Amino acid sequence: MQTARRISQILFLLCFLGLFLLATYPLETGIPVDLFLHLSPLGQLTAVTAARAWFSGAIVSLVLLALTFILGRFFCGWICPLGTCVDASDNLLKAKSKNRSTSRGLNLPWLKYFLLVVVITAAVLSVQLAGYFDPISIVTRSTATVLYPLFVFAVEGVTGFLSSAPLLESTALKLDAFLRRFLLPVSSASFRGSILFAAVFFGILVLAFAQRRYWCRNLCPLGGMLGFSSKWRGYRRSVTDACTGCGLCEKKCRTGAINADFISTRHTECINCMDCQAVCPAGAVRFGFVKKPETASVDLSKRRLLGAGFTGFLALGLFKTGYQDPVRRGKAIRPPGSLPENAFLDRCVRCGECVRVCSTSGQGLQHAGLEAGWEGLASPVLLPPRGYCEYNCNLCGQVCPTGAIRNLSMPDKQITKMGTAHFDKTHCIPWYYGENCMVCEEHCPIPEKAIKFREERVKTIDGVENTVLLPYVVEDTCVGCGICAVRCPVEGDKGIFVTNAGEQRSS
Repeated sequence: MQTARRISQILFLLCFLGLFLLATYPLETGIPVDLFLHLSPLGQLTAVTAARAWFSGAIVSLVLLALTFILGRFFCGWICPLGTCVDASDNLLKAKSKNRSTSRGLNLPWLKYFLLVVVITAAVLSVQLAGYFDPISIVTRSTATVLYPLFVFAVEGVTGFLSSAPLLESTALKLDAFLRRFLLPVSSASFRGSILFAAVFFGILVLAFAQRRYWCRNLCPLGGMLGFSSKWRGYRRSVTDACTGCGLCEKKCRTGAINADFISTRHTECINCMDCQAVCPAGAVRFGFVKKPETASVDLSKRRLLGAGFTGFLALGLFKTGYQDPVRRGKAIRPPGSLPENAFLDRCVRCGECVRVCSTSGQGLQHAGLEAGWEGLASPVLLPPRGYCEYNCNLCGQVCPTGAIRNLSMPDKQITKMGTAHFDKTHCIPWYYGENCMVCEEHCPIPEKAIKFREERVKTIDGVENTVLLPYVVEDTCVGCGICAVRCPVEGDKGIFVTNAGEQRSS
């Protein structure tokens, strides 16, 4: 069973990475690339709670939760991609970390239940915090913004080095072309917040210096939710009279679920890793179903429960009452099909799947800073002139796991208004320099063109009169895609910019 668990972890990690690579333009596979995000009960059910609306994608998470009532926290030990990464980190760092499993002073198993109550309380009060703590959102976001870009950077460095060698240039070009078909993006992408996301992800991994599976033991609120569901589990660890009390099982337990007597087990902490069964020299440890399972306890006192609820209330106050700069808010351009702002923030779990799948190679959609206030931190926003929304792409709605971005048909997407373009007359070439420039109009994807011209006689900055075609935006036609700002040839501040003015949100 221990070998089966390791194989399961590897296969599910490869499945996660495979689905991640498939989440790219034009996404015609028909495979649910957001499957793992649908598996998370924490992300799905808090989105349902915060939004006060049910969506079918949450059904998969309910199935997992129902299985947890029977099998316990098998998801943590057999499926979770972040748990697999943590195990790998534990194995790599164990030589430098002593007495990790016996570091009782570091054991804070109640903390994950505390965080779970905070997240649920905030969701009840319509604040979505799960995306910052949900392990599936964390690993998806980290893979898209940190791990994959680093991998691409390394591969491109190797192929670039090989192409500089005269005898290997042809081979390197063929290798690069082959990898572009299956593994590498069309162009390298960089992401906002990648350093912060990297600090969180690698911080979780280096906690192995303190204790094995420290994140899973003490911090993961999804683990807390699954642990609470495991109170009544029927499939559990048991020990026969053959036990010699050697203590190997307790030392090997990666979540500290085995008590000091080596026989009793905290079943809410056990992740069915089977290590204790594998190391038992007497063969006394068994895993199986019991007829009348006793209810296991959860390490969360009433005082901590009340404290967690109050902390969740504080989160509501801080996020909802914090000052939001209206100028900065005008730059928060949401993807087409986004729900009204409050409903959007309630449902969005900040997984970054839409950012990853954006057909402009990760340049258009980015994780928000403070444009939408603290409550909107890490939610998706369009950032022209960094990137634009491709007119013939609706992938973000297809991969959103909670319906924060509706899956619009292509005709509907093409007429959905995200915002409006505006000319900056102090930088626009025709308006300021008195010279003709038609780049923005040429790239406007709207068939009837949202940018038009009127001929006027103007005086240039040199004092010379000239007849110029002055551009202007037809606001009712413009959808705010931002390609005009991206293609504007002006260096520095562009001659055209986009705000969310006139945006249309899907109800």
